[in-house]
Amino acid sequence: MQAGINRSRACCWILVLVVGASVASPARAVDERVSYLIEQLEELNYRVRVQAVESLEQIAVTASGTDLQTIVAAIVARLDDTNALVRYTAASTMVGLARSSLRAADLPSLIEKFEKLKEDGDADVRQLVTEGLPSLQARLEQLRAASGNGSGSSSAPQPTRFYVAVGQLGDGSGVGRDDFVTLARQFLLDELGRSAGVEPHGEIPAAQAFREELQRRNLLGFVVQGSVVSVTRSDNVISAVVSLLVLDQDQNLRVMLKGNGSAQRRSGSLTDAEVPSVQTDALRAAVRAAVGSLVGYLREQ
Repeated sequence: MQAGINRSRACCWILVLVVGASVASPARAVDERVSYLIEQLEELNYRVRVQAVESLEQIAVTASGTDLQTIVAAIVARLDDTNALVRYTAASTMVGLARSSLRAADLPSLIEKFEKLKEDGDADVRQLVTEGLPSLQARLEQLRAASGNGSGSSSAPQPTRFYVAVGQLGDGSGVGRDDFVTLARQFLLDELGRSAGVEPHGEIPAAQAFREELQRRNLLGFVVQGSVVSVTRSDNVISAVVSLLVLDQDQNLRVMLKGNGSAQRRSGSLTDAEVPSVQTDALRAAVRAAVGSLVGYLREQ
């Protein structure tokens, strides 16, 4: 995706409102939150639209019935958004929801949308939908089989191919932000979770338990560690570099990968107040690039 069009999951007032509402008012909170966030999808500021999609995704995980269908329709409509980051966020969200929340009836039209997005003008969007299509098609076949048509007796999801345990990350960026490593690690888990065939975990199991889990579930296991190598600024552009160490299940080093990402304001000078947000965008882009290299490596195994 072009510089400055990078997805960020930094907390914002929309997300705070959504989380707070879910605690405070269980009876009617979902309807009100959904309506409010769908309104935000029409905002001129593309960041507001991105954050609204992300917040709707959080609600959709536990929603059902009319609420879920309303959320799904609203996010699918953002696949045609004029902004590439919004399209990317919506597509990424739908890949995740397809695994957990969508019905078989929802998937054919979504697959058709993804097929069209393979010709999108943004490279990251094209890559995401190309990588996501096989998981959507597999999920559709699984749901159809589970519906009782044909053999229909197998309703359990097919095993995931890769178990990726994410360890602690270091920070050599020198930006002086207490949240930077936490953000990098969360971005890493999020991106891995959206990669077909990859099951991310936030803890590294004990050696014996790890081997038993992999054998029982017929998975290939890897451990990922790494660090934020650098964050630099040149005029309005902030660039970030993230390194990943990929180890096998016995924690023998297999490969070292790097991801580079950058972000900037669309126009005008970058102010000091805007620097943290653009740093976060650059970090997110670097993690995404590193995970892309990691997924490519895994598929070669």
